[in-house]
Amino acid sequence: MLQLLVESRQDIERIAYGQVGYNGQMQDTYKTTEAGGNPQIPPFLATPLKMVPNVVHTQLLVAVLNHVFKQQLRDGDLDFLESRTAVIRLLDGGVEFRFTKGRKGLVAHSGEGPIDLAISGNLYDFLQLSLGEEDPDTLFFQRRIRLEGDVELGLETKNLIYGLDVEALSIPGPLWIAFNKAISFYRDR
Repeated sequence: MLQLLVESRQDIERIAYGQVGYNGQMQDTYKTTEAGGNPQIPPFLATPLKMVPNVVHTQLLVAVLNHVFKQQLRDGDLDFLESRTAVIRLLDGGVEFRFTKGRKGLVAHSGEGPIDLAISGNLYDFLQLSLGEEDPDTLFFQRRIRLEGDVELGLETKNLIYGLDVEALSIPGPLWIAFNKAISFYRDR
């Protein structure tokens, strides 16, 4: 049986930020990963993410990516993903996103069939990569972000992400605010 004693607002905040385990003992589960010592998604966010089917996550991500990469899709910068199955595994969130590029943009993949490329890592490291704040080779050599599958496809994807001018992307205001809050959250921890 789950025992959890909540005696004050501070207790609730410590639980929400993953600082108190189910047995009431202090811990900092959101602060470190097994190897890298970088922040992880707090348990109070990761647990609900795991309960939602991956296809729902993927459909949401694909809708956002199609908007954000509107110009790159028009220019053909993502054509290398056409008819190829890519998977992004968000390890600290416990979710995966399967997608491919169709005629009109990125589309959610059913989850059936072989995977051409899998990219795995924690949210913090993906944010570092996409913002250009960490050298992608460092992230890959330290195995904080892992590539499996087609090496050429992986390198093209890595170079696309690292070469992005984040400020030039079509990021909607609310998403940009959430993105910046996530970065601030990780930096303040």
